[in-house]
Amino acid sequence: MERKSEVKTFFEQTDIYFNFDYNIKIRTETVAEFLGETQYNNVLDMPCGNGLISLKNSQRFNQLTLVDFSENMIKLAKNIAEKEKVKNVSFTCGDIFETNFENEAFDVIISLGILAHIDDVDKFLTYIQSKVKKGGRIIIQNTNSDHFYSGLIRLYLGVRKLLGKDKYKLNKVPARVVENSFKKAGFTCENVFRYNQSFVGFSKLFSNEKKYSLTRKWFGNATKNKNASLGSDYIYLFKKD
Repeated sequence: MERKSEVKTFFEQTDIYFNFDYNIKIRTETVAEFLGETQYNNVLDMPCGNGLISLKNSQRFNQLTLVDFSENMIKLAKNIAEKEKVKNVSFTCGDIFETNFENEAFDVIISLGILAHIDDVDKFLTYIQSKVKKGGRIIIQNTNSDHFYSGLIRLYLGVRKLLGKDKYKLNKVPARVVENSFKKAGFTCENVFRYNQSFVGFSKLFSNEKKYSLTRKWFGNATKNKNASLGSDYIYLFKKD
């Protein structure tokens, strides 16, 4: 419960989320590239944050469900949905594992930016795997803790913690844990886009526009992923066989 409370407190601070606008843009575009021109009936984004990633792609969804346990994030998502004039959307503010989806399965589940924060990674992966239809897809992001760049990030965050600037601790989740979990559950990896979302201490030197352009120049996109081996962040597209 202590970890859950810590995560909730962290994500109620929506200003932190918007410091990474360039990363949200990259994730939004990656989801669009993964989905293509196909129309999907029932889509779940959990946790949705401010909902922007799914709401910007909502023209491909007949019904969109947004779930997050941050009241402030859900408020932002509702505001964005109104601004974008998205009508086919419902909102749930609450714990992921307490959502009432017992009799519902989804064509697509989007879960970006959660594995570094969740209490039980295996439990979460098993949960979302059970909530997607056969032939359905899951788009999920993970920062590979085994990657050398992740080691640099942990070193940087460790220094900040010693200086009293940061207390929040991220989970270490190796890519193999995610990939093996989906393989055992009967999923096929259809695509993966690899890049780095952190500038390791130099973030304030660049605008969001510059960080976006540098990331695209170095790593490309989901269609043509350049320098993929240097990317510690993985956005996966899995299909349930």
